[in-house]
Amino acid sequence: MPKIKVNDIDIYYEIYGEGKPLIFIMGQGGTVKHFKSSITFKKFEEFIFNEHKTLIFDNRGIGQTDDLIKKYTINSLADDVAGLIDALNLGKVNLLGFSMGSMIIQELIINYPEKIKKSIIGSTHCGRPKYIMPSTDIFTGPPPFQEGINPEELIKYEIPLVYTKNFIDNNPEIIESIIQNYIAHPVPPEITRKQINAVFKFKSCKRLPTVQIPTLILHGKDDLLVPYQNAQILAELIPKSELKIFENCGHSLFTEQTEAVMDAIHKFLK
Repeated sequence: MPKIKVNDIDIYYEIYGEGKPLIFIMGQGGTVKHFKSSITFKKFEEFIFNEHKTLIFDNRGIGQTDDLIKKYTINSLADDVAGLIDALNLGKVNLLGFSMGSMIIQELIINYPEKIKKSIIGSTHCGRPKYIMPSTDIFTGPPPFQEGINPEELIKYEIPLVYTKNFIDNNPEIIESIIQNYIAHPVPPEITRKQINAVFKFKSCKRLPTVQIPTLILHGKDDLLVPYQNAQILAELIPKSELKIFENCGHSLFTEQTEAVMDAIHKFLK
């Protein structure tokens, strides 16, 4: 399995397709194994891989990538991606991210603009002080970093937070596959704690107006975890940005509105 030395760790990665280089950066808890077992990966095969040399990888400390430090930040995770670009001699790349992955992209377009052509950020925010938080009423279950938590219990609690009720009711087979995928590849609570801490400390709002990278902002109108107004704030802050809000769509827009999202990505990267 391919690994490459980046900074102080060996990063696990896989490459699919041909064409212009595109890096997909996972959200919190996401790994290559999760992604390859998802309906989204099948849509990437259909819509993305035929035109883009697509790199997927495990962030520091998760999946098959090393973790040599006790804590990390969104900024240090972005440093890893920049190092990965150099180590693989990719040249200038396009970036595509989801949730926490889109926070990593924000740090990249701020700190490493010379490495990036275009960026696409989905289901994300810019941190404090402009971050519009979700309602505390939606959090009724155990925290995902609780020691000894049952993976099946956790994923069943999180599904209504990530997907709309309409999608859940009308796609029982997809929901069951998501549950089984997570049970097969659970994320250790300590890793979840580290990632949540990194997200909590993330702040890019004051620096985004300096960005000159063309950026597409994607968001679901019914996102419970990251209210869609956060996308509007990002669009106001990033000078060369485009905003697309998807109706009847929750946090996991790549799954709920796959074809519409893929169409938006395809048009933007042309």
